[in-house]
Amino acid sequence: MIEVAKFENSPIDSISYILSNPDNRRSVIIDPGTENDIRITDYLDKENRISDFVFLTHEHFDHIAGVNFLRRQYSNVQVISSSKTSERLPNPKKNLAIFHDQNNLIVNEADIIIEEGIIELIGLKFEVLFTPGHTDSSICLKYENLLFSGDFLLQGSRIVTNLPTGSKKQYQESLEKYNDLLKGMTIYPGHGVPFVYLP
Repeated sequence: MIEVAKFENSPIDSISYILSNPDNRRSVIIDPGTENDIRITDYLDKENRISDFVFLTHEHFDHIAGVNFLRRQYSNVQVISSSKTSERLPNPKKNLAIFHDQNNLIVNEADIIIEEGIIELIGLKFEVLFTPGHTDSSICLKYENLLFSGDFLLQGSRIVTNLPTGSKKQYQESLEKYNDLLKGMTIYPGHGVPFVYLP
């Protein structure tokens, strides 16, 4: 059992999610993409939720802009990412902020590094999928029949693979690797609305 809350970010219309375990009130925040996003803190306060983790699907600024704010608000929150994402967080050129007039977006490296496999968070078992293509660092978070895909899967949009570290070849390989697993799953993408994956 999991509860999902969705927030559209600005200035880029990426999507952040809060996943909560109603049994223990603990939460994971995925890709906080709005700086100083009080909607997230207000939601957690209103719903009496505890913020334990921030999960980053990749390092682009529109998916990490709120990390510093959340670290200030919740001293015990731990940031989870792949190793390459973690290395790029403090670099405005590598997190692409410098190309969007956010020259000083510097985020400290992740607290927990994971590339692929099972991870227990908030009293629940998740699976991390390694899905390079949009970037070579991209990961997704799977819970039962739900996938929080970052920019790996979007409905009705071409996946951008021509940014730094992106690769069309790697993207196709990621799709082929997980195609059978993902069939029929509900996808919560990093942009747009949830959809059922039917390749």
